[in-house]
Amino acid sequence: MSSLERKLKRNQEKEAKKLEKKLAKKLNMFDELPENCLVCEKDYDRKNKEQVASWRVVVRPDTVRLYCPACWGKAIEVIEKFKGENNEDENSDS
Repeated sequence: MSSLERKLKRNQEKEAKKLEKKLAKKLNMFDELPENCLVCEKDYDRKNKEQVASWRVVVRPDTVRLYCPACWGKAIEVIEKFKGENNEDENSDS
């Protein structure tokens, strides 16, 4: 094995270790999952398959946030409304 091949192999191993660490960190954040919705504080049951499938989890580097479908829907509506108002403002300025 040449020196270049060894160097490439070492770099690949380093990258694999970095990816493993990132994945492990994200999996550990699952333990930090809140027990209720951030907005309305509705209880979340991890064992309820329907809730697991419908609730939204937002993972940021330092926090994990949980939203029920109703609050998530309201947030999407507000964002869409804001985008619509922003587009109208841009069109009226032109």
